[in-house]
Amino acid sequence: MRFRQSRWPDYGQRVPDIVRGLVAIGGGVGIGVGAASYSRLRQRPHCGVAAGTLALAGMGALSLGVAGLLPCPSRVARVRERDDLLDRIPWRGDERVLDVGCGRGLLLIAAAKRLATGTATGVDLWNDELLSGNEAQAVWFNVAAEGVPASRIRLATGDARCLPFADASFEVVLSSLMLHDLSKAEREQALREMVRVLAPRGHLGLLDTFFRVGESAAVLRAGGLADVRISASHSPTHRTLTASSATPIPIQQVTASAASERG
Repeated sequence: MRFRQSRWPDYGQRVPDIVRGLVAIGGGVGIGVGAASYSRLRQRPHCGVAAGTLALAGMGALSLGVAGLLPCPSRVARVRERDDLLDRIPWRGDERVLDVGCGRGLLLIAAAKRLATGTATGVDLWNDELLSGNEAQAVWFNVAAEGVPASRIRLATGDARCLPFADASFEVVLSSLMLHDLSKAEREQALREMVRVLAPRGHLGLLDTFFRVGESAAVLRAGGLADVRISASHSPTHRTLTASSATPIPIQQVTASAASERG
């Protein structure tokens, strides 16, 4: 996909296939029902046909309405949720930050703005099925639109379940609305990887769905993180989770906790 540089950042639409599907359903139902019913009613007016027409037209309008409302939580509420999550991290300004599943940079770039001498690294598989236009190039366009120095940003291609970084590489590890797209076993593995790359006395921050965040908290506690806190978010279906690594976490402990969970 080619991106045209804009003055305004564009962080994409989550679940774009659902939005496109609702638009297609709404538009198709509306056009098809309208044309068929108009022809039928002209030939033979009938109350039953009119009622069916209204019902199907209502379904089409509802689909279009939902499709129109979906971008609001994706593009507006997520900004508020992002800022709330970042406000819960005690920033110094010299941190090495990792955003796991960074997408087009919504969380990554905002974290970079809180740095003075640190760097922010985003890692993703760049899959556009869950986020429209999910490419590394989109991140760089948003970096420029937000006025963040490109030297402060790093991008990598990698899997959250096997992060391509050494142990204790980052003082801050973040992730937003990525974990719930994985299976339970994959989520636990991704969380253990986040613990592995988190430096001693580092901080971890997550934004995820409310019905998954409790599971994540249990895995993080088992992995040795402390001060694990779950907080309400601007969306009723999301929660923020923060935790810290007060002392160095031996890799044996992370492995042992994973083994005990499987047992």
